[in-house]
Amino acid sequence: MSSSKTFLRGALVLGIAAMISKLLGSVYTVLLQNVIGDRGMGLYQMAYPIYATLLIVSTAGFPVAVSKYVSEFTALGDLSSAKKIYRVSFSVLAVVGFLCAAGLYASAGFFARISGDPKAVYAIQAIAPALFIVPAMSTMRGYFQGWQMMNPTAVSQVVEQLVRVATILIGAYVVLHYGFGDAVAAAAAAFGAASGGVAGFFVMVYYFWRYRNLGEGKNASVSFPSSQTHTRLGTLQILRRLLYYAIPVSLGALVIPLTSNVDALTVTNLLKEHGVSQVAATRDFGLLAGRAFKLMMLPAALASSIGTALMPSVSQANALQQANDTSTRILLGMRVAILFSLPAAAGLFILGKPIDIALFRDAAGYHTIQILGAATFFSSIQIAMAASLQGLGAVYIPLRSLLIGTLLKIALNFVLVPRFGIDGAAMATTVSYTVAAGMNFMSLRRRIGHSLALRKILWKPAVATFVMGAFTYASYRQWQQLALHLPPRIDAFFAMAIGVGVGIGVYGMMLVVVGSVTAAELSAMPKIGIPLVRIFRRFRLLTEE
Repeated sequence: MSSSKTFLRGALVLGIAAMISKLLGSVYTVLLQNVIGDRGMGLYQMAYPIYATLLIVSTAGFPVAVSKYVSEFTALGDLSSAKKIYRVSFSVLAVVGFLCAAGLYASAGFFARISGDPKAVYAIQAIAPALFIVPAMSTMRGYFQGWQMMNPTAVSQVVEQLVRVATILIGAYVVLHYGFGDAVAAAAAAFGAASGGVAGFFVMVYYFWRYRNLGEGKNASVSFPSSQTHTRLGTLQILRRLLYYAIPVSLGALVIPLTSNVDALTVTNLLKEHGVSQVAATRDFGLLAGRAFKLMMLPAALASSIGTALMPSVSQANALQQANDTSTRILLGMRVAILFSLPAAAGLFILGKPIDIALFRDAAGYHTIQILGAATFFSSIQIAMAASLQGLGAVYIPLRSLLIGTLLKIALNFVLVPRFGIDGAAMATTVSYTVAAGMNFMSLRRRIGHSLALRKILWKPAVATFVMGAFTYASYRQWQQLALHLPPRIDAFFAMAIGVGVGIGVYGMMLVVVGSVTAAELSAMPKIGIPLVRIFRRFRLLTEE
């Protein structure tokens, strides 16, 4: 299989797993919000960004570093160093994860107070044990990603999310059924992160047993160079390499949870300072974090999957000093990110209102959803460009871009939230991602030259998205004009489903018509790629190269 096909297949496998996980997340968000209400959701969302931030601190970028160095060492034929990189990383993260879990549990009261509602303490304590389990599991995923084997990560992600969602919904329902209140129900939901982590960890243990002889004899999945390079690295040398690469990656990865923490620490307090009650401020924060940000994270999760597959692919080509192949992989990763994020942004803007009503009972947060639609595009391409820069070894560039974007977000929150409420926080998020994406683009272009022409990879998806948007909006308006007098939530569900169905169909067809997808790229899709190629070739719609 060619390098491009390997990357595409890996990205699609991870993307499918990410979408399943995020759709499950959206489903549980809807159901949980209906069970524990906006205030309970606000308490839960006060705990989760703190956990997500400490999770990145506890992993310290090690899984990404493991993926990079494993891809480089296996490309050069040094299997022993690749395995030693993994062993050192796993040991370090097991210890760090335990310390972070204990620290979060002990300081839960402090975090609850600064978040604006002391009752969040129970949710913060309940989510703490996950910090012991998830970092070690992430290192195991990084090892397989370095081999460009994405199936173990994909399966473990789906299993982790299934168990997590089941724990969240069952736990919250049972707690409320016995009359413990929304604060304890939020804690029961937060514990799902730990139970899901345990399930995902055991999936990875199974894959390690299954591929325990990876790279040796019949189980070799790569062809090593005839003159294998073996670098004798001590434990301290490995740790220094990991830290050099992992620390800036870790700090850069903080942007999404840090953005959430910025909102968790500022939005509720700013609203209260401008006359909004405690209950109303927490409810509004629940609209922002529990509705709009959850929907925004769907395309962002797909972009993260692209980045996960792209980084070791770029790193491998760069290690072998294959400049043309490196540029080709970067461009392909950028193009795939644009292909998925641009229509997602348009869809959230056009269908924001029916999506909000169908999923969350009312339209209280649809303006915020529409604003964050634009952020999905810039967030996605920022992630893809950051992965490319990391694969090239320029790990401090994405960090700088994200820090500047986050500082801008903080400043804009203080300006926009008092005036526009949670819509102002959404505007600030969109601007911060736009700035970070622009800075990453300029840095990447300086490194690979003018072959990174944004117009070249953007205009065809833009045309397809414009046509898709027109058809989607027309279908939505047509449904409204039917006036079937259905219950509002059912009516909104059909409007959303029809709009999404029309949009997917039209966009997919337009990508083929304008030549944005080639036969080789389409055939890389698992299971359905080759049959689709045959169909489109029959109608002479497909570009071969």
